Amino acid sequence: MAFRSLLFQSFIALVALVSSALCVSCVGNTTSPNPIAQQYPNLVSGSLNGTTLIVPIPLEQARGMIPKEYVILEKAYRGLIPLFPDGYYPLMVTTAFDHDLKLPAYNFTVGDFSRSALEFPFLDILGNGYSNFRWAPTMMITSTAQSAIDGSRGLGLQIWPAKFDPPCDPYKRLPDGSLYLHSELSDPAVYEARYVTVQTQPSPTVVPFPLTFIRNVTNQPTFANTSLCDNYIRLYNTSNSAAPHAPQPVVGNVTALLEPLTSNQTWTGVFGWNSATAFIEPPVPGNCSSLANFVDS
Repeated sequence: MAFRSLLFQSFIALVALVSSALCVSCVGNTTSPNPIAQQYPNLVSGSLNGTTLIVPIPLEQARGMIPKEYVILEKAYRGLIPLFPDGYYPLMVTTAFDHDLKLPAYNFTVGDFSRSALEFPFLDILGNGYSNFRWAPTMMITSTAQSAIDGSRGLGLQIWPAKFDPPCDPYKRLPDGSLYLHSELSDPAVYEARYVTVQTQPSPTVVPFPLTFIRNVTNQPTFANTSLCDNYIRLYNTSNSAAPHAPQPVVGNVTALLEPLTSNQTWTGVFGWNSATAFIEPPVPGNCSSLANFVDS
């Protein structure tokens, strides 16, 4: 009964999120509309456009940030990227723009918003030695999306209200041709500084992390704590990902100060992908153990 009550509270939080989350001044955004809402009327769906960068960090550093009870499945990521440097772990840096979110069965829609996070894939939280989960404990979300902020906090995430440059797009093009997105606290006078800046260039000839790897890490069930998991699935086979909007390998730089980091970090020459996809997720998060045999679709 307690678990069912928690699920109901989570659903109410999500309803609040989808009914009134708002990103202002979104005229002219470059993200395609949600192409799958009517195909999945009982699921939350939308368009997600943004950047996923893979930052090799020392395993020792990763172990110091990831709670000790979460086992790092090094064998799992080396099976996908055998040439990944020994003694390192693939930290994810995510910056994204959520667009045209809908839950048709309940006639809910969502205003656009942006977000950024440091995320930790390939974690075994069930102790079975093979189920990969992604820990996403902290996120920056557009400060005007108050219901999104409140709803996400209700699901266990630490959320910082933030302002984004550009405010309602996945990135902007700088004079040198690079793509850029910056997020920082909307009121730094109230909190200590926190920020994430990503700047990338196309990397057509060097792709150390294939798109199959990006699909795997972005589709691992996510959690902030192990009581509930979100089976959020990005679909790389819809019109959102077709030419001329096909995923693009990139190389770039990251500057960040966001939990679980305790000091500023700058990483240069890191690789990843810019990609626009549709996504689906259940309106109610599930018990993590029920996703033990989850397979990337």
